[in-house]
Formats: sequence, structure tokens, C-alpha cells
Amino acid sequence: MNSSTVKRLRAERAWSQEQLAEIADVSLRTIQRVEAEGGASRETRMAIAAAFGINVGELNLPDAPPLQAPPQTPALGPATLARHRHAGQASLAMAVMVGITQYFQLDVIPLAIVNLLLMGAITGALYAGFGWYFSGRTAPTTPARRTVQFGFVFGAVALAFASLSPAPKTAALSALQLMLLACAIHAAFGIHRARQAKSQGPGPA
Repeated sequence: MNSSTVKRLRAERAWSQEQLAEIADVSLRTIQRVEAEGGASRETRMAIAAAFGINVGELNLPDAPPLQAPPQTPALGPATLARHRHAGQASLAMAVMVGITQYFQLDVIPLAIVNLLLMGAITGALYAGFGWYFSGRTAPTTPARRTVQFGFVFGAVALAFASLSPAPKTAALSALQLMLLACAIHAAFGIHRARQAKSQGPGPA
């Protein structure tokens, strides 16, 4: 009989040695000897196993090692978070300005300035987005969250290349359409893998 297993089972139920002895209908000295040396007769092992509501063989199993807490990743400092936030806000402002000039066909703003604003918006989005994505936070666990991050990275890279083309607006629309298609495929495979893993269940210990 494994004395550590007996101690752990008793501690899990918040029993004292006296309570275990009373429930198993054995003497207190017997329980003390079992937890100190692990030796016990067949009748004692059966009585203790019945008190815990387990099979006799489970008393011989080695005690399970304590679960280790997952390593804690250091949180980002306030200055780093502020830089990412400011970059995202500036990127959004430049993107809105580009959208207004394209929607209302404002010819008063030179095309070079519009392209510069577009490049600034993409650069700010890349800095803020990649800073958040690679910040060491806990990885996403659901297919939806993984797809959102995949879509952001794919879209940011595609828009960066689109801005270098002779027709950035047309290329950007094509890149966004391609991003949506890639996200749909990524989400479908993610959901399929999640369902497959759930149906298979945990592997043998």
C-alpha cells in the first residue's frame, strides 16, 4: 500500500486520522502505521479502500505529482501599451482620412499625400497589431480567436503589398477579398480540427 496515496486521499476529504480510522472501522494506531510505513493486512487494505470508495488496487498506485501552474508571462509595461495604443489610434485616423478622400473624390489633396497617409495607416496598424500579437500573452484557444489573429496578420501583410502597386485601391480591395477567403478556409479547418480532437477525447495516460 502506498502511504502517500492514503495521506492524499484522506487530505482531499479533509479527514483526520481519527475520522478515517472510525469510518474504516480500524484502530487509530493502524492508520498511523499505514501512513508511516505503508504496511497493512489484506483486511485493513479492503477496509480503507471501502472508506475511500475506491478499489483496493488504487491504494497501491503511486501518488500523482502535484499539478504545476502554467508559467506566468510578464505583463506589458504601461509605456509599451501606450505606444501600441497611440500607434493604433494614429493608424485609424489616417485610414479615416484616406477613406474620406476616396469616398468624396477630393482632388485637392495630392495623390502623393494620400499614398503617404495610406502607408502611415498600414505601418501604424502593423506596429500596433504585431505588438499585441507577439506580446507574450496567452495563445488563443478557440478557432474563432485564432482566425481573427490570422486574418489580421494576413490582411496587414496583403495591404502592405497592395500599397506598393500602381493601383493601390484596386489591389487593396482584392487583398481584402483574398483575406476573407483565407479566413473562411482557416476557420473551417480550425472548427474541423477542434471537433475531431473533441470526438477523439484525451489520449491514454
